[in-house]
Amino acid sequence: MLNFIRSLFRRDPPPTIAQDYHRILSEYSLYYRRLNSDMQKRFRFRIYKLLNTISFAGGQGIRHVSREMRTVIACAIVEITFGLDRYLPEQFRTIIVMPRRYLYPGYGQPFLGHVDSRARLVYFSWEDVRQGYLVPDDAVNVALHEMAHVLEHENAYQGIYGKFFRTTDWQQWGKLAFEKMKMIRAGQHEFLKSYGGVNMGEMFAVCVETFFEQPTEFEAQLPELYHHMSLLLGQDPLREGNPLLS
Repeated sequence: MLNFIRSLFRRDPPPTIAQDYHRILSEYSLYYRRLNSDMQKRFRFRIYKLLNTISFAGGQGIRHVSREMRTVIACAIVEITFGLDRYLPEQFRTIIVMPRRYLYPGYGQPFLGHVDSRARLVYFSWEDVRQGYLVPDDAVNVALHEMAHVLEHENAYQGIYGKFFRTTDWQQWGKLAFEKMKMIRAGQHEFLKSYGGVNMGEMFAVCVETFFEQPTEFEAQLPELYHHMSLLLGQDPLREGNPLLS
């Protein structure tokens, strides 16, 4: 408990931990590698704060969730919220890490990851989290996808720190995204993954994956939706070095 309280007031992670973060993030995250040194320091600081807020547990044979696993999974939240003031979840603070895809009661297909909104738990297949980052340009990243769901749930909850997204930005994005979702359902749009047509929650998660992994194509294909994603998240991944809008 004392270490947790101290961590809240620490401005930077201890040097050895910061070095580990830098090594891990440099290996896995193209987004992190594209940041300048000041922005990388900000990113590591947020990782440190986040990892002192959430907890991890292993499943299906994982006895210890390593720093590598924790850092890479936390990277997804920090990446999505890097341009926002809020980045620490209040409701979803426990993450279960499975070694590979897993079956969940009531479903026939193996899961790469999922959010249990009732139990406030987030599940991941570590094998697929790794693959999502090691192939950074296919708009398939289960960590970004599921953390987008987490943030949508968190945003709907009016906590002591307020909402993650500004209401007007969320509404403007939603209006545009709803029209694109209808086009996907009608088979009239081929850029965004068809899974985005399932519902608005999946549309947001698919847009997040595409925004960070295929920003050039996203801006070219859907410039208005890309612009409102940028406003919503307070950043533009095409701005190398410092993606923040303010």
